[in-house]
Amino acid sequence: MISLDKVLIGSRMKDKRTALNLTQKALSQQSNISVNYLSSIENGKNSPSIDVLSRIAEALDVSVVYLLNDRIEEMEKRVSEEVKRFNNLFKDIPKSQKELAEGLIIQAARLRILLDDNWKDILENGEYEKFKQSENQIPFDRRRPIVENYDNRDKTYQAIIKQLTEMLPQGKKDKKSKLLGK
Repeated sequence: MISLDKVLIGSRMKDKRTALNLTQKALSQQSNISVNYLSSIENGKNSPSIDVLSRIAEALDVSVVYLLNDRIEEMEKRVSEEVKRFNNLFKDIPKSQKELAEGLIIQAARLRILLDDNWKDILENGEYEKFKQSENQIPFDRRRPIVENYDNRDKTYQAIIKQLTEMLPQGKKDKKSKLLGK
């Protein structure tokens, strides 16, 4: 059974409610629960059922995942910052190719954040793990799946950066290649 952080859930609910200028009474009415119950959830004293959490999320116009996990918001913030950085790096792409470049930049930013997180995990936990397929087998070293993910994402990231660099006018392309270490 999954253990939920009721303090985190309550805190995220309250933060979103106050950001929307909703009172507890208004949110409780929209969610069809009592004000006292809503207050106890916001204060981390009670864990809501999935049904109640769904109704609260709907009233707050967020997903249930948003209420359960603050990592998504933090990841999106990091991606936005990376998109800004890439937009600055590739600002000289001609207008005729900007629409295509926008999609590539977003994808490159997402991959960059995932690559950074994968790299930290690899540094902390290593490239290999002991693995056995049954109790009777002697464990052997195998490459961790996250290393494969990292390698595949890195190839895709490099291909996107190459596409973006090729969209630059020739003089700018040479400068960017030097900046990107190509």
